[in-house]
Amino acid sequence: MIRHLHPTDSPRMLQFRPSAGWGETCTLVDALRGGPSRFPTAKYATIALSPRAWQSCWVETLRGRIDAVLRAGPRSGQQAWEISEFYIRNSKSNLILDLLEQIAVPAGGAGAHRIFARIPTDSNTCNFAQKAGFSTIYRESVYQSESVRSAVTKLGVTNHSLQLRPRCQSDNGPLFRMHNAITPMEIRMKTGQTSEDWVAGMERLARKTSEWVLDLPTGEVGALIQRSTIRTRHMFNVNWAANAGAELPGLIAAALAETNDVPALTAVPSYRPALADLLVNIGFKKQASYEVMVKPLAQTVSEIRQVFAAVS
Repeated sequence: MIRHLHPTDSPRMLQFRPSAGWGETCTLVDALRGGPSRFPTAKYATIALSPRAWQSCWVETLRGRIDAVLRAGPRSGQQAWEISEFYIRNSKSNLILDLLEQIAVPAGGAGAHRIFARIPTDSNTCNFAQKAGFSTIYRESVYQSESVRSAVTKLGVTNHSLQLRPRCQSDNGPLFRMHNAITPMEIRMKTGQTSEDWVAGMERLARKTSEWVLDLPTGEVGALIQRSTIRTRHMFNVNWAANAGAELPGLIAAALAETNDVPALTAVPSYRPALADLLVNIGFKKQASYEVMVKPLAQTVSEIRQVFAAVS
């Protein structure tokens, strides 16, 4: 059985690291940073000593030896949990299924409607995840350009003609309607069909992420751009409405604006091929692919029945 990480587990972390493989899952940010990494011993030793942090971390132990470490918790809201990090002792791959099933208990108890996981496409963990009740929402590819300046030059347009403004709280409704219009039904059925589920399941590029909105002449929201820059890389994400498709080059220019000449990275879902094609044309190269998966914890109502109800 899994249990929370304890402060006394710090010495066991040192014993676990040499036999732990690469991580089995990662967040969007970690995917853009290169994907799952080796087990970070110092990081987890710090987590073990933090009263708040260890509550989002679980371990599987046998006779005092740690065989697996898993971190999970809300994405942007309590209804949507995500398995952010997952490490298994090399000889214990059979524990993957066990932990993926067991983490549903604390997630459901905390009010989560679903659990997300991002898994490299070439990982055997995808098979275990399917057996544990996860299904693929879409495949996602990470694209990288070694130079922001080079990409902008090849793009050949600027964002000066686009009137962008910072995102505000009142944009949630229009952005949710845009999401419904551009996202295939089978994906929306798996990720949640209410605005609350959509907000809870949103992913950010970093704690300090700037978000910009394009307004259309019709009064609708035409696009959302997310940007985050650190010293060594620039990460961005672009979503746009169908009737704003002609503005895609300008939106990419805006996504690459106001940053130093560093590598640029973004993740493109499989249902957005136009974005992938444009990125390749301006010098981006595919770096990695992931299966974005989800496990539902709430029962979906499959049919509607008419019943009598008393009205006072």
